[in-house]
Amino acid sequence: MAYGKLNQHQQAIEDHNEAIELDPQDARFYLHRGVAYSLLGNYQQAIKDCNKAIELNPKYASAYGNRGVMYAMLGNDQQAIKDYSKAIELLGNDQQAIKDYNNAIELNLQLAVVFDNRGLAYERLGNDQQAIQDLKIAARLGFTGAQDLLRNKGIAW
Repeated sequence: MAYGKLNQHQQAIEDHNEAIELDPQDARFYLHRGVAYSLLGNYQQAIKDCNKAIELNPKYASAYGNRGVMYAMLGNDQQAIKDYSKAIELLGNDQQAIKDYNNAIELNLQLAVVFDNRGLAYERLGNDQQAIQDLKIAARLGFTGAQDLLRNKGIAW
């Protein structure tokens, strides 16, 4: 989203509203508008847009992962973990992406972020064992945030 880099989130919302009018069946438009809403702090509306994206495409891993972030921002770590887990399941089953080298790199990066987010949610809930397990996976997938966190805790990955 170019608007996100320019901090023009309201313009991004307006443009995605127009895109949705033109093609209300494209799940990507709802997800991208939801991300823009989240960047404005409107997590409830962001969740509604992620819900619509998932309704239109139940295998849209990014919609689950982003909705998990929104739930985490609202303090609903249990629901966030469910969404992160679903995103991991969907990303892990994308065999076509694994066959394509470029997509496999993107898949690993997305997967690492989702494992990191789920690990942090588990940590906030006091489930340190599950948190460390997920953070180790994120670290092995190359997510430097998880690597740094584990290193600071003296945990090898």
